[in-house]
Amino acid sequence: MKPRLLWIGYGDIAQRTAPLLVKQGWQVVGVCRQPERKTAPAGVELVAASANNETELKALFDEPVAAVVITLTPNDYSRDGYHQAYVVPCRHLQQVFNQLAEPPRVLYVSSTGVYGQTHGEWVDEESATEPTSDSGEMLLQAERVIQGSAATVSVLRCSGIYGPGRERLRQQIQAGTAVISPTWTNRIHSDDVAGFIGHLLAHPEHCEDVYLVTDSQPLLQQDAYARIAAQLGVAITELPRSDKVGARGSKRLSNQRLLATGYQLLHPELASRSER
Repeated sequence: MKPRLLWIGYGDIAQRTAPLLVKQGWQVVGVCRQPERKTAPAGVELVAASANNETELKALFDEPVAAVVITLTPNDYSRDGYHQAYVVPCRHLQQVFNQLAEPPRVLYVSSTGVYGQTHGEWVDEESATEPTSDSGEMLLQAERVIQGSAATVSVLRCSGIYGPGRERLRQQIQAGTAVISPTWTNRIHSDDVAGFIGHLLAHPEHCEDVYLVTDSQPLLQQDAYARIAAQLGVAITELPRSDKVGARGSKRLSNQRLLATGYQLLHPELASRSER
């Protein structure tokens, strides 16, 4: 019998990763509120459940579950909205995992927004987590809750995810409204988020508490925007400038722990030509 994997929060990253997991031999169950609005490849079953309903979550474990991947997104971009989207589901899952005879392997997809560094420091998994935003604070709280469960948990802190369907920054550069600030930025392609999730599930010996999921080349914002502009065939000379560090801080993220697992990035740096 194939090992069963629950994906709680079946969105873009889940849909990108699911075919890889099916090829690996997983029985993938995608959990979302409205599965009728989703499409699933062969080998993926979609079920309706709310991450904010402990009874519905518990029912998902009536059959044995070997692994759980959690990718949660808020409906409301307020402090309470982030709390409801991140912390509350993790509290419910903590209770569910603690009641299981054999808790599953868990991958919790978080964000490097839990770091608050602003001076271009190098940051790794051991660096201080002092978030400066409501979303970062709630993500960090959720991480601590899920890591306090009986399950074996790895938190994947992703930097800025780019790739097909993630158009906002490209549209701003195209329109000439993106603001350049003296900020270090970090990115990861959505294909590599998917690839690294698949890699960790295929290699359970790699089970650190935290992984930074980011590419191998932090860039100053001006250089990152210039590469995206080159893809679009536009220039950045007319973009507005600011002398203030952006709301996401300024830091350079190390991916050495990720690379030490043997994962090879599909997109080790942001290209100046289109990779769409």
